[in-house]
Order: sequence, then structure tokens, then C-alpha cells
Amino acid sequence: MSDLSAWRALVEKELAGAPFDKLVQRTAEGLAIQPLYAEPVDEPPPPGVAPFVRGASLAPFRLCVRVEPGVDPAEELDGGADALWCPAGDDAGVKDAIDLALARGCPVVVDGAPPGARGATLWSAHDEVTAALVEAALADGPGRRAFRVSTLGFHHAGADAADELALGLSSLVALLRRLDGARVDVARAAPLLWAQVAIGRDTFGELCKLRALRVVWHKVLAAAGAPAAGLDAIHAVCSARTLSQRDPWVNMLRVTTQVFAAALGGAQLVTPLPFDAAYATTSALGRRVARNTALVLREESQLGRVIDAGGGSYYLEARTDALAREAWARFTAIERDGGVDALAKDGRLQARLDAAWSQRAAALARRKEPVLGVSEFANLRETLPGTPLAPDGVHRDAEGFEALRARVEGAPREVALVQLGPPAEHRARTGFADAFFAVAGVRAEARELGPGLDVACLCGSDERYAAEAAAAARALRAAGARRVVLAGRPGALEAELREAGVDAFIFVGCDVLGTLEDLLV
Repeated sequence: MSDLSAWRALVEKELAGAPFDKLVQRTAEGLAIQPLYAEPVDEPPPPGVAPFVRGASLAPFRLCVRVEPGVDPAEELDGGADALWCPAGDDAGVKDAIDLALARGCPVVVDGAPPGARGATLWSAHDEVTAALVEAALADGPGRRAFRVSTLGFHHAGADAADELALGLSSLVALLRRLDGARVDVARAAPLLWAQVAIGRDTFGELCKLRALRVVWHKVLAAAGAPAAGLDAIHAVCSARTLSQRDPWVNMLRVTTQVFAAALGGAQLVTPLPFDAAYATTSALGRRVARNTALVLREESQLGRVIDAGGGSYYLEARTDALAREAWARFTAIERDGGVDALAKDGRLQARLDAAWSQRAAALARRKEPVLGVSEFANLRETLPGTPLAPDGVHRDAEGFEALRARVEGAPREVALVQLGPPAEHRARTGFADAFFAVAGVRAEARELGPGLDVACLCGSDERYAAEAAAAARALRAAGARRVVLAGRPGALEAELREAGVDAFIFVGCDVLGTLEDLLV
């Protein structure tokens, strides 16, 4: 018997008749994550060889900081940044930032065509595609990147990793068609292309996303006539979708894992976000911590000094392959439907992204993807470090819970925890209920049965519920409680408890956001 067979036999014994699939997890993209990977997938070629899944460059990533209004870019460069990301525009401030970076030999990312600046370290996004522009960019040297494919907008609107890659590929194809229309040879223009990608909360999933991106990017370029071209210019940006306004200090940890994924995924430029980037203005502390986070990972942890550090892991190789295949299948379907431009024009793209966000929001509402400090372990005593940023087109994971808390704090409700039986019986569910209501900014207090209750939550053991919960619910209603809740799954008692006046049941896996809105708003 092989070791794998022996392991499988032991697992099935422990499952005691439950299906093995119980141990298989599903990602947002529908990919299966097995509990054990003991069989290698086809080993990818070495670094620098098509399809470039393992990358090619041994150079550590560059720390690319976004230039913000009112912040001196010299402060960022002096603080450790070695690349700048400038907004579009032709004002003097943008030009000065570009000139400063180029003078120091730092790469510059520009959201549009740079205002009169030229240099071998410019990465920009030109709307215009002409043969003359391509020739001028090629003349600047091998570091010049004139045409960007960005997936940030798709990610921030709610796209999962497979859709983010698929829509990015369709955008790449649209760009290649524009190059073809300008009679530009794709093989010559390929070194001018670069990708800008968001890095989200799933560390290993995002690492695999960058590896899969290189595979499918090469596949498109090979089909377009550039079989030797790979993707060696990736700008990885920490996800604004993952940032919270409540307990924003946790954002430091989120950014750390995202920089980790970007580095091991092989990005050339990495942009960490300040922990207070979801506020109207960022602080000097937030910007410094963001820079130092990347610097510590790069310089002290030595991330990026090994090409494709995750390569050879059965799990990561299998997940990369599965994601690349799923993204390619979605990409080809998008192209059959007319491509990303056609989808954008007739509203199908927005509908697709809205559906993706709705699915994600449902998982967030049930805390299948918890947001620490917001939907889990909420801090009732926190003081916000600034003015929260108004909605700006980015769907943040925390937004639903934060909006609920703002509404409840504007019109506070009282929640009473009615404990049944001795502490040993109710302690666990009392703690669960206390944390549950804290998500909405409500401090639940233990109370005896009696008048003057607004929302009352029964806490006890299953046995105590069977003996006393229905009578307790009737007593609460008789005393004037507006809503009655029970902590735990009702099981066979549900009909009886609802008839006795219980409005809702709170438990792991319930719709936390919907339940709290119904009870408190």
C-alpha cells in the first residue's frame, strides 16, 4: 500500500462514513483545494523559458510608492522607496516627481502619457497607439514600458482571480488589435507591454495568480505572433478592496501578506498601501509603515532573492495550473461574446462584475470570509484616526458592516443577554452573542427577565433551551421586548420557539449582516 493510500484509509476511517469531499475546499473561482497534494503536476520549464510560469529575473522587487497630493515625493524616496507611481496629468507637480525619480535612477509608473518626460525607466499607459510612438519607446531602451494592461478596476469592482485574469487578457487582446491596426509588429512591441495587477487577501491564491498570469499572457502573445515573448514587467498593487476603515491598524497585517504574495509571485514593482489609505488623507506614519513593511520583507527576509520560491510545491503548481486553465476558459468565452470592450459598451461587463460582487458580499455577510476588526473581533472603544474616505468606486470587503455600524451608532439600540442556567451552560453562547452584536457597535449587557428590554438574546445550552427557552421567550414578549433572539441553531425546536416569539437565531454561518440590520436598524 502506498503512503497516499494509507493516508486516505486513515482519513476515511476518521470521517466515519462522511464523504471525503467534506475536506475539499472551494475557492471563489470554483477551484477545488485538496487536503493533501502528493502527486506532482507536470513540472514547469525552468525560469526564463516559455511559458514563463517561473519568471526570469533574480532582481528583488522595487518598492513603488504612489505619489499623493501634498506629499513631497522626495520624502518617499528618502524613506526607502525606489520607484514612484504618479497620477495622470500634465501639471508641474507630476512632471517634477517624474524628473526627480529619473534623476535618481528610479523607475516611474505614470497613469497616462508622461508630460514631456522620456527615459528608459518609464512605465506608462498611452491611450494612443501609433507606429511612431512604438519606435520612440523602443529607442528609449529596454526598460521603457509604454502600454499598460491594468486589472485594478476589475478587482476593485468585485472580480475573482479568474475573472480578473480573463478580463485582463481580453484587454491585452484589444491592445494588440490596436497595435495591429497601426501596422506594428507584435513581436517588436511585446517588450513595451506591462501588467498592473491587484494583490488581495488570499496569500497563496494571489501568489498563484501572478504565476498564472505569466502563463496565459505568453499564450496570448504566442498566438499573436510573438512565441518568444513573456511577461517580465508586473506592477503588483496591494488591494484597496481589502482595507477597512474600522480598526485600520489590521490593515498593516493585510498589506504584509499582500507584499509577501507579490514578492514570491515574482512582481517587479510592488506598491504597499498605508494602513489609513481608506481615509480622506493618509498620515506620515501610515506611509512610513507601508514603506518599511516592504523594505523589511525585501531586505531582512530576503524575499525576491530566489526565483519562484514557491516553484515545485505540488499545491502551488496544481493551483497555478487550475487557475490558468479557468482564466483561459473564461477569456475565450469573453472573446466569443465580442471582447471586454463590447461587454463594457452594452453593460454586460458591469452586470458581470455586479454579480461577482454580490456573490462575494454574501460570503462576507456570513463571515465565510471574515474581516478582522470589523465582522470579527470588533473594537467597541476605538477612535478612528481620521475622516473615512467616501465611496469611490471600490467595493471594500468591510463596507457593508461599516455602514451598518455607522447607522446603529447614530441611533443606538440596547441589547440584553438573558442567560439561562449556570455560567458553565451559557458562557460559550454569551461570549458568541456579545461579539456578534459588537460587530454593529452595540455593547450587549447581561440582564434578568423583566420589563424595559429592547432586543433580548437568550443564551444557554441546547438542553436548557429544550426545557426553558419557549417559556423565556413568551415572558420576554409579555415584558415588552421588541425583538427576541436565541444564540444557537434551533434544530427541531424552531417551530415551537418561533411560535413563542423568537424572531431570529444567531450561529456560526448565519447571515450576520442581514440579521443585525433586521434587528437593529
